[in-house]
Amino acid sequence: MRNCLLTVFLLFVFTTIKAQTIQGKLVDEITGEAIPFVSIGVMGTNNTTVTNDAGEFILKNVNFPVKLRYSHVSYFMLEQELNGPANNLIVKLKPAAINLKPVVVDPYRGLKLVKAALEKAAGFSTQHFYGNAFYRQLTSLNGKPSQVYELFYDLEFNLSKVKGWIAKQSRFAETNDGIAFSMSNQSYLTFSLAGYLFEEKKTGKTVTLKSLNDFEISIEKYIEQKNQDIAVVSCKYKGNKKQFYINSTYYIGVEDLKIYRLENSIFNLPIKLSGSSSKIPPIATTIATFNGEKTPIPVIENISTKLYLNLIAGGRTLTPVISSMLTIYQLDKTLNTQKFTELTKNVKDKAIIESIAYNPIFWKDNPFVKQTTLEESSIKMMESKSAFGTMIDP
Repeated sequence: MRNCLLTVFLLFVFTTIKAQTIQGKLVDEITGEAIPFVSIGVMGTNNTTVTNDAGEFILKNVNFPVKLRYSHVSYFMLEQELNGPANNLIVKLKPAAINLKPVVVDPYRGLKLVKAALEKAAGFSTQHFYGNAFYRQLTSLNGKPSQVYELFYDLEFNLSKVKGWIAKQSRFAETNDGIAFSMSNQSYLTFSLAGYLFEEKKTGKTVTLKSLNDFEISIEKYIEQKNQDIAVVSCKYKGNKKQFYINSTYYIGVEDLKIYRLENSIFNLPIKLSGSSSKIPPIATTIATFNGEKTPIPVIENISTKLYLNLIAGGRTLTPVISSMLTIYQLDKTLNTQKFTELTKNVKDKAIIESIAYNPIFWKDNPFVKQTTLEESSIKMMESKSAFGTMIDP
């Protein structure tokens, strides 16, 4: 009987330890600085995540022992074995060698790389992907945090756009100090600006297979990885700078022709804001990271955007800055059975958020909701006012 009880106890302990969580931070081996947008995956599974702006990450439902893989285009890939849970794991990545002065044999090498990468992706343009995502948006007004909302939702997407979404959990808060500013469909703006390999627009100029000759394309440098070099290729628009246009920088594998990172600088964004006029055309920047290890094409993992505005409303100058972070932390083909809401510019974020009852238990100590310093100060301010809820205005 005693041995039987001992066996049951050991099985219970093993079961509770087997599926656990790993929390940690990725830093530069030389400088010690945090590394954002590092892909972390449990080898042999679909369990993956990406570090946030502060280099922090979390992996849930991990079965030990486990082997993790850390990858970033500017650092050497690292594999690490863990035998048990870790709550404060510090992982150091070694910077990859940078070749700033490549021998110029072919002046059209950059153009050929971008064209080949886009053509390769175009062969999969109709393939749909499904995944679980977390989204946070923070608005600062004249240098002070004014609004924050966070969403967990399921996504349907391809290489051209997000096709649809289903919100699962949400929370929202905003200050009430006499000045108000809100983007009613910032999520659509985020999705439409960044992370896609085919930016077909009716107006303005973006990098596509049809518009490559409109851009000055050159290789800035090579990142010397173990398996292949990554070419950093800049595409700068040569035409009329008064219209809407996007300058892009691609990180392309020279052997597999996959795009691993895409940075966009967006100028003269054609957006309309009611009740205000713009002193300076809006500017937006985006960074998107892709994972091409398990698929023949790069699949979006993370999108970070920042939108800068300079407005006059009611005789007052307003300088809103809207930042957002989208992380697709798990791909799941079985989600294709759901009925997704089509994502268009007519979708209003407020209506989506109001449709879901605020669940404080879900958000309390939620390990996935990691914050950078800026976001943390804003969220703490909102929580101190008991502001979080479904469209609560303290």
